[in-house]
Amino acid sequence: MKQNVEKFLREQDMLSGGGIVAGISGGADSVCLLLVLSELSAQYGFPLHAVHVNHGIRGEEADGDETFVKELCKRLGAACHIFHEDVPKAAKEMGTGLEEAGRLVRYRRLYETALETGACAVAVAHHRDDNAETVLFRLIRGSGIRGLAGIPAVSCPFEQKDVKLIRPLLPFGREEIITELGARGYGYRNDASNADDSFSRNRIRNGVMPMLKEINAGAAEHIAAFAAQAEALSELLGTETDRAYERAFRDGTLLTEALTGVPAIVRTEVLLRYMKELTGREKDFTELHAKAADRLLSGPVSKELSLPYGLILVKTYEGIRRKDGSEGTDEEIPLVPGEYPLGNGKVLSVTLRAHIPGGPVEKNKWIKCLDYDMINCVPILRTRRKGDFFFVNKEGGTKLLREFYVGTKIPREERDRMLVVANGSEVLWIPGLRGTERYYVTDRTERVLVLEVR
Repeated sequence: MKQNVEKFLREQDMLSGGGIVAGISGGADSVCLLLVLSELSAQYGFPLHAVHVNHGIRGEEADGDETFVKELCKRLGAACHIFHEDVPKAAKEMGTGLEEAGRLVRYRRLYETALETGACAVAVAHHRDDNAETVLFRLIRGSGIRGLAGIPAVSCPFEQKDVKLIRPLLPFGREEIITELGARGYGYRNDASNADDSFSRNRIRNGVMPMLKEINAGAAEHIAAFAAQAEALSELLGTETDRAYERAFRDGTLLTEALTGVPAIVRTEVLLRYMKELTGREKDFTELHAKAADRLLSGPVSKELSLPYGLILVKTYEGIRRKDGSEGTDEEIPLVPGEYPLGNGKVLSVTLRAHIPGGPVEKNKWIKCLDYDMINCVPILRTRRKGDFFFVNKEGGTKLLREFYVGTKIPREERDRMLVVANGSEVLWIPGLRGTERYYVTDRTERVLVLEVR
């Protein structure tokens, strides 16, 4: 393992660089990373800094992780930087889940430490199994070919591009890492939250991957090999996308004529890039959104499409462009997994998860769980329309949305502004009020669509 990491760092010209900042949680992967980097630091003389972030979530267990990392760094002679963060507060402020907020906070601290110490790289301990899990996670979320390329060994995600993000352990599986630690006589900490299957990634790690390895012990290796091929195809696709985007983009508009005849896969990438450029965000834009934008591209003039992060596209005579904020809108947002701003500080979170029979099913006026396979559609977030109805009992009784609003004394001026989740004219949920009496989650449910307003 050491020889492999040494070769990797030499290829990146980091053995004699300004140093490396390593993210150390105390888990097996990060402990192994620190051990190997510590040996190479002593051999080649580059500075090594360990960063540990206490998320303020797991109480005494998190404090134990912090103490463990401090003692490990002292034993190895590595500089240790400890940060305390209120991740639940950060998640609320950023409008994200705990997992995503924790990731963003960690990378911010790692980058800041690299800038302070003059390090040329930030190292994290992702390995081959993480890569396989990421590919599967992106696949089921509707990712395109770029997402299936998996986790890159080297990237430049930070504002200062000469600070690289590296993953030296990416070629190794978790079992190899555990074996390496055993051979060296080092222990590690177990994070109990990794067993919490309320997180989608944990369900893949704890449920899906073990089943795949039962079918084929080399499942993770094969998925990683597929990811490498996807990466090569992504580079080719990127070149074609650059050419098509340059031809099609004019003064904020994507030109229909310039994209006519362009292969669908390239057109999809052009549309996804356009959305990213307009919002500055890439997360939560999927192929489903690109297909909707593609239909808009060839649709009638003045047709509109609402997308995550409040982005509204409108069809013009020349192509599609962002709709001015001063114009009115008839929102129609396809609710694929992601987050959607609702205004007034509220965000609609949409997740799709496997159902565990007997497991808890959240239910209150701000959370709605539905049997996704029974719905058999991508729900739409929109305002009310004439003829809207919902099911009021299990026997199939229905009520018009208009009658419900009248009966609950919703002021007339508010009714046209209220958002509903719908399938055609059938209302599935009125956030904060009530939902359909169909599509209940049962022991026969396989996938649960979770709608939550925060």
